[in-house]
Amino acid sequence: MGLEEKQQQQSKARFLTDMESVDPSRLSQAASAGERKLNQLSGQPPSSLAQLWQDLRLMVNLLNDYRKGHYRTVPWKVIAAITAALVYFVSPVDVVPDFLPLAGYLDDALVIKLALDLARADLARYSQWRTWQSEPDTAEKNTPST
Repeated sequence: MGLEEKQQQQSKARFLTDMESVDPSRLSQAASAGERKLNQLSGQPPSSLAQLWQDLRLMVNLLNDYRKGHYRTVPWKVIAAITAALVYFVSPVDVVPDFLPLAGYLDDALVIKLALDLARADLARYSQWRTWQSEPDTAEKNTPST
């Protein structure tokens, strides 16, 4: 069971429209709502999102670090794409409503994949940065060498 072509086009069009209207307040709302929805699903992702689950968590973490000013080396276009994808993901009213068994999250998966296609390289850099930040000797690395 997949999305019909019309549903795919509608999902993509809404994602692109949402991406154009992203501002800092929407970014903050999307990050918070995305985190809540991920926690609400308690590590039990819908089957259509299982492969994207780690990427979705990484996207939420990136938005949170970006809005808090911890990580800013990412283009606004990528932030806008991730924000739009999360807005779509958390919305219960999208092209295919989430309450529909099996199909409910297929359009969400499509939109998340669109954002990932745009953000993949930046998410990889962010993931490396997070790993680097969690290493015990990070403080020494932040000190310029003489």
